[in-house]
Amino acid sequence: MKIGRLENIYIILNDYFILLLGVYFLLGVLPQALLLFLSIVWHEGCHAVVARCFGWQVKSVELFPFGGVARLQRPSGSLHLRSEVIIALAGPLASFSLSAIAFLTGHAIWSYSPWFDFFCQSNLILGCFNLWPGLPLDGGRIYRGLRASKVGLAQATLEGVNGGKLLAFILGIGSIIGFYLQCTDLQGLALALFIYFAAQQEGNVVPYMFWQDFWRRRNKYNSPKSGKVFWLYSYSELTLGRIVKLFSPRAFNMVAVINSSGRFEGMLTETEILEELLAGKPNTTLSNLLENR
Repeated sequence: MKIGRLENIYIILNDYFILLLGVYFLLGVLPQALLLFLSIVWHEGCHAVVARCFGWQVKSVELFPFGGVARLQRPSGSLHLRSEVIIALAGPLASFSLSAIAFLTGHAIWSYSPWFDFFCQSNLILGCFNLWPGLPLDGGRIYRGLRASKVGLAQATLEGVNGGKLLAFILGIGSIIGFYLQCTDLQGLALALFIYFAAQQEGNVVPYMFWQDFWRRRNKYNSPKSGKVFWLYSYSELTLGRIVKLFSPRAFNMVAVINSSGRFEGMLTETEILEELLAGKPNTTLSNLLENR
């Protein structure tokens, strides 16, 4: 549900968030939930502000029961890895800053206030939790931005997705054990499921990021009229999805296909392999592609 608009940025309140607020009201903890809501808005808002400063397009800010997502779009052109790291860092730093401000303000006005203590602790936990190096958390985006310069954007994203799924597994198992020992409820399990499926969505764009990175580097290193040739050899049963990961963006790729006996079966060009991949057939083997010419 859209609850507002700031310039061209829509503020969206997830339906499950509204449902959870109702549950908190029935449990008598609605004030704490509203304080947590303000913390999330501040956290995601700072992401959006810093992103706008770097020229990124901020489409919307959506608030979920266990956090929020600022939906950003990179400027066209380069990968903007440095700006992605800074934008991701803005959220945890904003939470830490708000926690420190609330602590100093609360203790300056009142000697003790459970509301200020809760607000400080929730922002501190929010900042620390988001630094976990797994997507969709801020730490995962920081990790991807730092790692992508070495292994490429697609591989760095895949590693970040695995980090997010690992966190979901840890939270899920911990929540089940805690519920069995009667020391926690199952909110941790719900959070684990949310993180897992959000990480899965991040993983769905890995193939797109691979090709984006590949063609960006191809355009950087090759002239439009001439270039180098990169030769590969591979066994005939290898799939196109695997061989393409060995392609060099600095040259036109040629693959010599050999069978299990080491005999030459044929030659495949980069263009033939890419056309088959774009047709949605990453599991086609090199031998099948040769046969279907």
